[in-house]
Amino acid sequence: MGGGKKKKEVQVNAHGIPEGQLLGALALSGLIYFTAAGGAYGAESVINSVGPLPVIIGHAIFPFCWSVPIGLATCELSTAYPCDGGLTVWAALAFNEFWGFMGGFFAIVEGVANLAIFPTVTLDYILDLYEGELSPVMSWIGKALICCLVAYLNMQGVNFVGRSSYLLSVLINIPIIIMCVLALFYVKDYSPWLQSRQNDYDTNWTFFLGILVFNLSGYDNVGSVAGQVKNPGVTMPKAMMWAIISGSLTFLIPLMFGAVIDPNFSHWHAGHFAVAGEMVGGKALFYSLVLAAAASRLTHFMAELCTNAFFLQGMADERLAPPIFGWKHPVVRAPWVSILANFVIVLSMCTLSLPEIFEFSNAFTVAGVMLMLVVIIKLRITHPDIPRPYAIPVGTVGLIVFFLPCFFLSVYVLLCLSLFTVSICTGVTLSGMLVHYALEEAKAVGWSGMTVRVEDIEILGTRSFQEQTVSLIDRERNATPRSDV
Repeated sequence: MGGGKKKKEVQVNAHGIPEGQLLGALALSGLIYFTAAGGAYGAESVINSVGPLPVIIGHAIFPFCWSVPIGLATCELSTAYPCDGGLTVWAALAFNEFWGFMGGFFAIVEGVANLAIFPTVTLDYILDLYEGELSPVMSWIGKALICCLVAYLNMQGVNFVGRSSYLLSVLINIPIIIMCVLALFYVKDYSPWLQSRQNDYDTNWTFFLGILVFNLSGYDNVGSVAGQVKNPGVTMPKAMMWAIISGSLTFLIPLMFGAVIDPNFSHWHAGHFAVAGEMVGGKALFYSLVLAAAASRLTHFMAELCTNAFFLQGMADERLAPPIFGWKHPVVRAPWVSILANFVIVLSMCTLSLPEIFEFSNAFTVAGVMLMLVVIIKLRITHPDIPRPYAIPVGTVGLIVFFLPCFFLSVYVLLCLSLFTVSICTGVTLSGMLVHYALEEAKAVGWSGMTVRVEDIEILGTRSFQEQTVSLIDRERNATPRSDV
């Protein structure tokens, strides 16, 4: 009689996070979907660039030689080393702390370049609903409010971001599915699918390849939240493949049907899905598509800010960045300081336009991809006995062959960069190297900003969420002394 009910034991992962607060397969797939694809909204200009036939072939084939290898490499590394920080941790383990810092730096620079686009395109879609225009000052205020909203949403925690992303990944595609279904009754001529545009050949095709890289990249970003995933060995591969399949199809199918709804390719610019939708479904579908496009860009902004903040937090956890950036709210575990740091940078860049950012973003995307693929090959050789709950089912030589298309495409994208972009990217990369050496010097002289423990930092009288694991880089350093290679 006497005793009360036994309290149910709460299961936690290696980081001390209750399993109920970790990302499951659906939430993780939603997060991956929006950090990479986010739907075809905004991709309409690719039809104008090369015509439907190359668009169909490119979006049908490119995921297999680009998205799938990157996604599977991310799964193997995330399940072997399930901690926050992604490439910054993996590169440090494979090589040294310099490459760990540069891996995180590449990811963050590419991330903030992408993030700077979203306030502008989101505001543009919102204005389309009201058919209005804003003065430059009011436009900046509108973008600032969007940035504030997205930062606030991220401060609710990665689980909130993941679940919201999954829900919205369904909702934003409903209007475009309706458009495609109505097109089956509206369209009588499907011959435009076999057409391409040949004018200004070099410019158009280079732009097209850049768009494919831009649209179908980002699957590696989820590595930054690997420490927040429930049973990553099962959840990560399942969520990744679902996100790649749904992400690829939600580009391919709307672009296919859109091109035959309005076969005048010169009309196809950002936002034209709404016009095509109106042609088959009237004003109701027009406004539904505009609203879905705005929600898509806003959610893409939210998801990418989330993974970018965790890259910076992971760097701080491994003492590659000031530990204050590793401070996480003790309840929701959101890296508030890293979120606010990204927020400030994006706010300062949100007046830039897509053409100014596009090449720059792609350059750092392919730099990060090449580093990650070299890292996974190196870790296969130097750390063969590390448990890999998911591993790409080929040997090391097979892995190299599997990644060859990614390497070739990356080199081609870099060779196509303008001299201006190359000079900017070189300057930014050199700046990153200088920051790394400055931070290392600060650690060497004992500057408290680099030597203080995250656990000892208080913000508004509150200490950070207490991690229960040791830094992977520290563990590796203590286990085997390694030279800087």
